[in-house]
Amino acid sequence: MRLDDLRFFIRVASLNNLSAAGREFGLSPSAASARLVTLEKSIGNQLMSRTTRSIAITEAGQIFLQHALSAIKEMDTAKDRLETTTGEPRGLLKISCNMFFGRKHILPYLNEFTQLYPKVTLEMNFSDTIVDLIGEGFDLAIRAAMLPDSSLRARKLGGNPRVLCASPDYLARKGVPNCPDDLAYHNCIGVSFMPNWYFKGPKGEITRSVRSSITGDTGDYAYDAALHGLGLTVKSVAHVWEDLRNGKLVEVMKDYPIARTGDIWAVYPPGNFTPPKITALIDFLKQKYGSPPYWETDYSADGSK
Repeated sequence: MRLDDLRFFIRVASLNNLSAAGREFGLSPSAASARLVTLEKSIGNQLMSRTTRSIAITEAGQIFLQHALSAIKEMDTAKDRLETTTGEPRGLLKISCNMFFGRKHILPYLNEFTQLYPKVTLEMNFSDTIVDLIGEGFDLAIRAAMLPDSSLRARKLGGNPRVLCASPDYLARKGVPNCPDDLAYHNCIGVSFMPNWYFKGPKGEITRSVRSSITGDTGDYAYDAALHGLGLTVKSVAHVWEDLRNGKLVEVMKDYPIARTGDIWAVYPPGNFTPPKITALIDFLKQKYGSPPYWETDYSADGSK
């Protein structure tokens, strides 16, 4: 029995879906089923009750799950202690982040990081989905959102201001909105997970339901749609700071700034020891970003925030 088998079973139990867990581990449905069967045979108990339409954890599976979680935690702690005793960052560093932040603010610096720490190898997972750090075996996640209460540890990398923006071409055709009520006369680029836009008004927060001329499911789609002149969108400054500076996008309604912005965090699993590889990358990125980070300063074409 391998640790990966335990991680696989934990993920099956978490998702309550064998095929979905298999995909995350690079397994076909038949290979995922075979892996679970092999694990069950090795311990002599049925862990999951399966039919053609559903899967459910058994009583034996519940017992095994608790011990599997404990075993993974103990092994991760042991690895952390061993890495800490060497004092040198080393080993696999598995990172989760969304595509835009990874492409713009992590990948450009990784060549330098790997030259500084040649014993660290990197595995990047790009997804807008909030991953299960412990269950999926991640060392670090970069999250550009408000953090829910949890046992995870976190270090702030910078602020995450957002702006309402559009291309110069769109604004030339449709005009420039001056207040939230003007949005009723504009094309808005909708994102499925953000049905409302929130603004800071002189008398408090203002909420507007997005009446979209086009809707999609990712932040990258909304960014591309804005560049192509399809309408107004709300974007993180960390995503569009270069476009605002070079005039490809224009911030509008500055008197009504976007509310509920949050910060950008480096999040990692709980424990008494932080592996040097995690500390090294966070410290390295913070040094590269500056304080405040470069995306928070001088992002407007006229040199103002």
